[in-house]
Amino acid sequence: MKKYIYQIFPVVAMLFLGSCEQDLDTEGISRVTFYNDIELVGDKDFVVEQGSTYTEPGASAFEGETEVTENVVISGTVDTNTPGHYTISYYIENVDGFGKTITRNVFVLPADRTISDNYTGTYTGVNSAGSFPEATVITHLGDGLYYSDDFIGGRYHIGFDYGPAYKISAYFYITGDGTSYEGLLTNSPWGSWDVVSQSLSGTTFTHNLQFGTFATPVELIKE
Repeated sequence: MKKYIYQIFPVVAMLFLGSCEQDLDTEGISRVTFYNDIELVGDKDFVVEQGSTYTEPGASAFEGETEVTENVVISGTVDTNTPGHYTISYYIENVDGFGKTITRNVFVLPADRTISDNYTGTYTGVNSAGSFPEATVITHLGDGLYYSDDFIGGRYHIGFDYGPAYKISAYFYITGDGTSYEGLLTNSPWGSWDVVSQSLSGTTFTHNLQFGTFATPVELIKE
């Protein structure tokens, strides 16, 4: 529970007409405002199988000790017939007008997908900046949803020495025959990148990462 105290300072009018007067009606007044505590019900990364039904788990919220879950405004839609990434937002505003938003990732995945943990591990990244051992970690988040902490294989954070903030993370799924994969959501300091020309041979991932007109080839080899 977060509690914030802010001070409302008096507005003082000074009239110079041979004498001065001060209005002290608002002097020393302060108020306490409670920022809402809002939490997701269920997972932040939510998997739905293509063709099934998405049931909204919702979010819970408190203002101080008072539950205000009924005031949460939910926005966003999920097309369960189309594989991809969808965002659901949850907004709550307290009595003083201070708002807070949290989000959930909903990933719609096809039934024909791989759910193996064999791809979880550390990978050497090979790209135009060089070859970088231990550049990337891939994790199976469950139910066929995978996460890479740097899908560009260390090109920026190691090769260009920009640091970890310049990793390009990615959520993706692997096709049922294990020969390809589809990028669902990427994040970077520049925004989202497209994953194109992808192929999977054993535990070696090969793809291009594309941002606008710029594209760079990447190979991730499991160590």
